[in-house]
Amino acid sequence: TELAVGNSQDLKIVHDTANSKIENDTGQLTILNTANGKDIILKTDDGTGGVADYIRLDGTDTNIQISKDMQFADTVDIKLGSGNDCTLMHDGTDTWIDNGTGDLKIRNQTNGGDIIFYSDDGTGGVTEYLRVDGGQTRTEFVKPTQHADNAIANFGSSSDMQIYHNGTDSYILNGTGDLQIIS
Repeated sequence: TELAVGNSQDLKIVHDTANSKIENDTGQLTILNTANGKDIILKTDDGTGGVADYIRLDGTDTNIQISKDMQFADTVDIKLGSGNDCTLMHDGTDTWIDNGTGDLKIRNQTNGGDIIFYSDDGTGGVTEYLRVDGGQTRTEFVKPTQHADNAIANFGSSSDMQIYHNGTDSYILNGTGDLQIIS
């Protein structure tokens, strides 16, 4: 069964005994709700025999609410910004966050909250490696750090002190003031 609208029957609502669809053969297809403060809601089966909201275009809060997980196929980008400035993507092997404009900032605004970096622990588990501790206002290295040859560890706002190993010898350079070792 088909309901066709337009001079050339360009808009169709079709049911073929098994499936239903809305088909548009020309121009844009716009779904418009002009009722003040009302929503457009996409609902479907929730996997348990009930029906649930999946996507809601909220006319009161003027936002889009996603009520169920979204799954993106491998190599499909999530693009953010008017110029697609930030991209998130999984290529089937690795996950990428690419920033094309300005700085990439990670911010936790919870009072006393931390930013914690986890990774595999070598035994199939996951463990903490690095913590930016908002409550203690410090950075905590939970696992050992490894500096490659000639990778200088700088200390002081002007890199006044440096520690490094050049592949043969180890160096502690003090650029200003006294170098004091206190036990």
